[in-house]
Order: sequence, then structure tokens, then C-alpha cells
Amino acid sequence: MSLDAEGDTKTHMIDGVRQPIATTAKHLQDLQMFEIVEDDVVVMTSPKSGTTWMQEIVSVLMYGCDVEKAKQEYIEKRWMFIDFPFQTEGVSSPRLIKTHLNPQAIPPHIKEKKPKIIFVSRNPKDTAVSFFFFHKTGKHLPTYESWTEFLNDFCAGNLIRGDWFAMNSYWWSQRNDKNVLFVKYEDMKRNLSEVVEKVASFLGWTIPDGKLPELLQHCSFESMRSNNKVNSSEDPLIDTDKIPFMRKGTVGDWKNFFTVAQSEAFDQIYREKMAGTGLEYDYEL
Repeated sequence: MSLDAEGDTKTHMIDGVRQPIATTAKHLQDLQMFEIVEDDVVVMTSPKSGTTWMQEIVSVLMYGCDVEKAKQEYIEKRWMFIDFPFQTEGVSSPRLIKTHLNPQAIPPHIKEKKPKIIFVSRNPKDTAVSFFFFHKTGKHLPTYESWTEFLNDFCAGNLIRGDWFAMNSYWWSQRNDKNVLFVKYEDMKRNLSEVVEKVASFLGWTIPDGKLPELLQHCSFESMRSNNKVNSSEDPLIDTDKIPFMRKGTVGDWKNFFTVAQSEAFDQIYREKMAGTGLEYDYEL
């Protein structure tokens, strides 16, 4: 069913953006007063764009590439997920912050304090497919009966966290700010080593001699998929029994779901909504 249909009890609209029920209007209002500091590290994405992947990379880099330390604690306990009410007490510096919120909803101090922001962007066709399956595993999300209904809502910006096109074009427009690093998921798949070194340089963190191969192995898709500290098997809101949280992690899986007509129609929507941005993606590798 479309999320506009009656009977959806898991999402609601706040200021024109669809949010999960647990993201309340009060929380978003309170978030406007949340104090951001300069040494915060913020990973932002549209949902299902490589968020967990980048979170783990940043975590391991912060630990001086000590992968064993990263394996000791569930990833969501290492990061402040500010889209939902969160605990600030006892969080050490630098704080690791994760969000899928649209630019208008994030704390305004982000622009003033200029923390390090890493925005990960994935080609929208693969993002849509991955998000479709996430709706089947997320107990806090409604389940779509058909791929076509889901794709229609994706194109209309009617899914949780709002419009993919608006969010990605906004952060692309900020990519030249010194405190913003815009990373494409496809580049991570193509050359993870290069992206990791770029992230480390951006954050001002050093990769100890000889530690990069260990980090790359730890952060490979195969390793993360079997790592219970990152694969959401410990998350009570995610049902990973039938569909794993980390399903395929490939570039080009969209071709197994989009019909030719859907792909052509989507390409036209992309051209219209992203006109003038210059933001382009690899849709297969």
C-alpha cells in the first residue's frame, strides 16, 4: 500500500516530511537546541546508502585502526542516532553522530560550529531497491505489497526522512565546504582503500603503518555481514531472519527489479529534479 493510504500507523507527517512514529514533532523541535561542537563527526545519508559501512570505517579510524576494539560494542552504542530521542550523558569526544534527517531538520548549530560532516550518497536506483527490502525487515516500518507502489512513493519523496532528490542535491551543493566530505557509495565499492585514506585525511586521523589492510578486511561487505556488532542482528526493531540487514551490497542490483519502462521513467524524473546539479552516478561497475 502507499503510505498515503489509511491504516498506516507506523509513520506520520511532520512539516511536510514523513517520519517514523518514534520521531516526534517534539523531538525535532528539541533537536533545534541540540549543541553541536566543532570536533563532532557526523555521518549523514539518505537511508540505505552505505550508512553503517561508513560508520564502521570512521569507528575503526577513531580507534587507531584497532578492529578488536570496534568488535567489542554494538555500533549503535558507539554512535548518537539523533533522528530519535537519544542520550547525551557520558558521550566522550569526539562524538560520533549519525542522521538521515533532511537539511531543514538538523540542528542549526551544524552550520555555525562546522563539525566534520561525511555525506554518503548512493545511486538512487540501488538505494530504492535496498530501501524496499528494508521495509520488509524493519518492524517500525510499513511493508509494501508491491515494488511498483514503493517506487512510486520513493519518486514522490513520500518515504520516511523525505525526498531523496532534495537531500542529495543539497549536500552535493555543500561539497566544497571545508568541513564537508561528499562520498559516493560506488567509489567505496570501486576502491575502498582510496576512500578510507581520504576519510582519514579529512578527519585529521592517522592510519598506523601496516594497519590499512586489516581495516579494509574488517570493513569488507563479507566481514561486516557476518559481524553481529554491525549487521543489526542485535536490533530488536530489525527482523533479519529471512532478509539480512546487509543483503547484497552490490552496484547494479536495481536491474533485477526495475522494468525497462520504470528505469526510463525514473531517468526522466532524475533529469528533471536534478537538473543543473551536475551530480551523476555509476549505475553498474
